[in-house]
Amino acid sequence: MNRLDTIRAQHPLVICYTNDVVKNFTANGLLSLGASPAMSQAPEEAEDMLIPANALLINIGTLTKDREADMLKIAKTANKVGTPVVFDPVAVGASQYRKDFCKTFLQEVNVSVIKGNASEVLALVDNEATMKGTDSDQDLDAVSIAKKAHEVLKCAIVITGKIDVIIQDNQIYKLSNGSTFLAQITGAGCLLGAIVASFIEDDLKVDIETLIQAVAIYNIAAEKAEQIANDKGPGSFMIALLDCLSQVSETDYLNNCNKQEVK
Repeated sequence: MNRLDTIRAQHPLVICYTNDVVKNFTANGLLSLGASPAMSQAPEEAEDMLIPANALLINIGTLTKDREADMLKIAKTANKVGTPVVFDPVAVGASQYRKDFCKTFLQEVNVSVIKGNASEVLALVDNEATMKGTDSDQDLDAVSIAKKAHEVLKCAIVITGKIDVIIQDNQIYKLSNGSTFLAQITGAGCLLGAIVASFIEDDLKVDIETLIQAVAIYNIAAEKAEQIANDKGPGSFMIALLDCLSQVSETDYLNNCNKQEVK
């Protein structure tokens, strides 16, 4: 059974400590794919929630001082019980506050996957890097940034953009599926972080093919959603994306995944 079919048969639990803006969309996206979301943010229940969970997503989009401590406690509990952690450092380059928290988080927590745009991932390894809000600099060399981050942070890196870049165990792939509408709705990247978490097969060291499948299947669903939304606009696309996540198949992946290994 392929991973997508396994998700739909087993409904893996994904614990999402994510930002306030995207909780509903993230939960609906995971449900549409076939996973089971839980938006748990209480350290007091972390161990009970994380033991049966497939993975933990930590997304810092609406970071506050109180949430800093909770994120660290929950992520450390995930490490304790052996649940993989996916880290989404939203807008980390927009403020020194976010940079400082991410530095602390990555020093104290073992992370399996980091997912972010090129500017966000660069800010994790270069304290001089800046960004405007959540926007990424489209002129950055995502492959070079991915290589540096993988070397420094010792985990899988997923860089999103017009061309996605994935690196694990020094293997690098570029993926070129997707839709321009993804940049016009709130939470598209945040949902992808949760989708990646749902694909991890209870393994602290995720393999690159699993990451390729997660990213490509999401983006192929987005392509199908764009065809449905046609000229209606991003609101129609958002609804269509949820529908297409429930319908996208392994055959769609095999027939439509545009990937290229970088030597």
